[in-house]
Amino acid sequence: MPWQYTDEYYREYTRTSWNESAEAYVALMKVLEPFRSDLVGRLDPKPGETVLDLGTGPGEPAMTIARRVGESGRVTGVDLSENMVAIARRVAEARGQRNATFEAMDCSNLTFPPGKFDAAVSSFGFQIFTDPEKAARESHRVLRPGGRICVSVWSTGDKVPFLHAIIEPMLRHAEPDESGYIPTPYETGGPGEMVAFLEAAGFHGAQEVHVAHTLRFRDADDYLRSLLEATPIGHSLHEESADVQAEILQETRSNLTRWQTPDGLALPAECVIVDARA
Repeated sequence: MPWQYTDEYYREYTRTSWNESAEAYVALMKVLEPFRSDLVGRLDPKPGETVLDLGTGPGEPAMTIARRVGESGRVTGVDLSENMVAIARRVAEARGQRNATFEAMDCSNLTFPPGKFDAAVSSFGFQIFTDPEKAARESHRVLRPGGRICVSVWSTGDKVPFLHAIIEPMLRHAEPDESGYIPTPYETGGPGEMVAFLEAAGFHGAQEVHVAHTLRFRDADDYLRSLLEATPIGHSLHEESADVQAEILQETRSNLTRWQTPDGLALPAECVIVDARA
């Protein structure tokens, strides 16, 4: 019988798989730092502001933003993964960042009162949120009138070889749900999609920019170890039969040869950054 995609199924899958990969994700987070820097630059947090980081993972960009808003400001990071939140709290305590706090919370069911925050930010969160439409509406609700949101999402697969090198063969073997739907990391990544998405949630003046960086790995083994241990991709792959796993890994290694350089793998990746006002 075909499986059935439901919000509850996906929520539990997301929570479990990110809990499994939380510790390993810290290293991959460093690889993705150029994109977070672009996102924070676009948000341009000001001293004294209160900022909400949706899908904060192990605490970024929340802790970077906390330094920008200073002691008079406040940053709250929320994430569905309890293990991610535990890491973020541990790091913040070690750094003495008292103006950054972290809570385990579903971004589509925020417990904050209306108008609590000056700004909201999300680094590659909306493509993995259980209910991204509701998360967008909740973000709008907890922002003060005129507050701003700034989010990044991956662009379309052809522009993100960093992910598509392994996602492409996985999608060929993926079993759709009973309606024919297969989740991908590229939802809302097409031109104008995230703009329309936020405007449907009540935001206005949305603008998008496309940002590209080259992400580097020592070799195919380094790449596979990073993606499989630090993201739910590994969890999904291990649900396949041994033969299918071997085929996917072989195809991934073949895809990676295109991006081989004398200094290792150099994988292009493009994201879409969208900002808007509440």
